[in-house]
Amino acid sequence: EAEGTGTLTTFRPDEEIFGPVSYSFDDLSQRFKEMAYLNKGLEIAITSDWHREQGFPQWKQEYVFDGGIISFVQQLNQGKEVFQAQPLYIQKTIDSTMVEAAIQYNSSFSELSFSFANCINTTDGGTHLTGFRTALTRALNDYARKQKLIKDDQPNLSGEDVREGLTAVLSVKLIDPQFEGQTKTK
Repeated sequence: EAEGTGTLTTFRPDEEIFGPVSYSFDDLSQRFKEMAYLNKGLEIAITSDWHREQGFPQWKQEYVFDGGIISFVQQLNQGKEVFQAQPLYIQKTIDSTMVEAAIQYNSSFSELSFSFANCINTTDGGTHLTGFRTALTRALNDYARKQKLIKDDQPNLSGEDVREGLTAVLSVKLIDPQFEGQTKTK
């Protein structure tokens, strides 16, 4: 591993252009934490000298997650009763698109899923999240039928049933993402 490498980015907004500057350390910290989860092994440190200059304590936070999105799922499930010791992790590259997913079930009744496209949180979902949910439902129904857990005369499990207690993080990295006007956040 290389020593002393990396990129240092310094940003100081011009108050003549931006007006009085105010930062939310929590918002910035959360964003950098997500970036560290989504890029396994990447070390990100955030420091604010601006606050020290204003007489406040200096901001400093460092993030590195060698487990990537597996660590993200484990953090989301912290303190919950989980059904698998380790999250299931899937990573595949097809053509120039890389897809990563980490999932783990817990004893809760609600789903907690986060999806990202090129490290941007797609809070409104998108085709990548819809496809993931559809594939998960299909795979579990196929398995349940093959193992005779669902009889031939019984209906398939619904998507809601399959996602109950699910914690998932889905990340896609695309060379040329396509966004559609009003649904850009998707």
